[in-house]
Amino acid sequence: MTAHWINPVNFSREKAALACKRIKGRHTYDVIASEIEQVHSAFGLSFKITATVTDNGSNFLKAFRMYKPAEDTESDSEDELDDDEVTFTDVGQALSSESDGQFTLPPHLSCASHTLNLVSRKDVEKWLTTKSESKTIYRSVIGKCSGLWTKASRSTVASELVEDVIKGKLVVPTATRWNSFHDALSRISQIALTDLNTLCNQMGIKCITEKEYHFLKEYCAILKPLSTALDILQGEDHCYYGTILPTLEVLMSKTLALQSGLSAMTSGLPDAIVKAIQVRFSSVLDSKDALLAAATLPWFKILWIKDEERRN
Repeated sequence: MTAHWINPVNFSREKAALACKRIKGRHTYDVIASEIEQVHSAFGLSFKITATVTDNGSNFLKAFRMYKPAEDTESDSEDELDDDEVTFTDVGQALSSESDGQFTLPPHLSCASHTLNLVSRKDVEKWLTTKSESKTIYRSVIGKCSGLWTKASRSTVASELVEDVIKGKLVVPTATRWNSFHDALSRISQIALTDLNTLCNQMGIKCITEKEYHFLKEYCAILKPLSTALDILQGEDHCYYGTILPTLEVLMSKTLALQSGLSAMTSGLPDAIVKAIQVRFSSVLDSKDALLAAATLPWFKILWIKDEERRN
């Protein structure tokens, strides 16, 4: 657990690590809530915290929902679309617990970076793999790109071949950061098709077709605003709560601006991305606190608000 606050003298972000501990047994919502409260109490923070940010794990969401302050109703609409996770409740522990109702947790905010990652990883992929125009070609081109990454990262001979042909290196994605996946695909899309297929032939990988190459370029162009937004929201020192709304508004605007001129393979993707953002960030987009935070941040004020009614 970490703590973040604004320095009242120079208004810079400050941070500190509070705890890093292993929770043994089942990670039920009540156990998680108890552990969080213990850390808060140990540092005398129980009544000082404005909000707590976590990822979209279902047990975290339930912990903050069950132990929320009585007046906190805004988080009721929080998105729980994540997940592949299953919420487990230890009935015996719940019945025997003496701590229920003795403490509350601060208001909860979902991590904006994690939520945007869900848009890029789950919503975009779901759209691409359910549309007949893009399903086959998406899987095919990603498979070929994965083959290039695997060969180049595991073989010095293949790595040297890449440098000889393209006069540079490939970017290999990491599993934990979607940005790296987009960066890796963008790197491939910048290589001439003839050079790509020279690599494919010499590495024993099926060649990338012109249609696949065109799809790859469109995909990278459409997802570029989302990748940029993620870089902003993952910032360590200059990302404030007031950064979220302007970033999302600009992201949606720039994504929708890419709709014209797309092929049938990707023509509906910008609209699908914006709709996914509106669903997953519904509580933030309607939040007066988020709006006030952005309006009072000198970088933005209200310049980013296009809706006249919202400006007033």
